[in-house]
Order: sequence, then structure tokens, then C-alpha cells
Amino acid sequence: MALLKACVCALSNMLAIRLYISALTVFFLVVVIANRGLGLLEAIVVTCALVYLILDVRTELHELKSELSMLQDLEQRVCELLSLSS
Repeated sequence: MALLKACVCALSNMLAIRLYISALTVFFLVVVIANRGLGLLEAIVVTCALVYLILDVRTELHELKSELSMLQDLEQRVCELLSLSS
């Protein structure tokens, strides 16, 4: 149970960090467009930040998927052991 709480806390921290980075990116984009228009450098910065966020989320989802499959395998083995001991 403690492991589950730690995982949920870590996921909420990562979500908060991603939301913060996304908000800063959008804020930067709005400020730049309002001041002088979108230039090449600003477009590159915003694009890189968005691509990084997409790749980071994709990697984490793959990790969560593998953890979920391991937990399902573990659950199946525990159920088999419990049925054998009954």
C-alpha cells in the first residue's frame, strides 16, 4: 500500500512539473507574439519544448504499460497460488 501511495505521489509531482513547463511555454509564446511577433528563434524554442513534452509523456506511458503488465502477471500468479493452496 505504501508503494502505491509513493507511485501516486510521484505521478502527481511529474504531472505538476509537466503542467508548469507547458504553462511557461504558452506564456512565453503569448508574450513573444504580443511584443514583436513570432520569430524563428521563438518558434524553435516552443517547438522543442512541445516535442520534448510529447516524447517524455510517451516514454512514461510505455513504462507504466510495462509496469501494469508486470502487476497483472503477478496478480495472476498470486491467484494461481491461492487456488492451489485452497
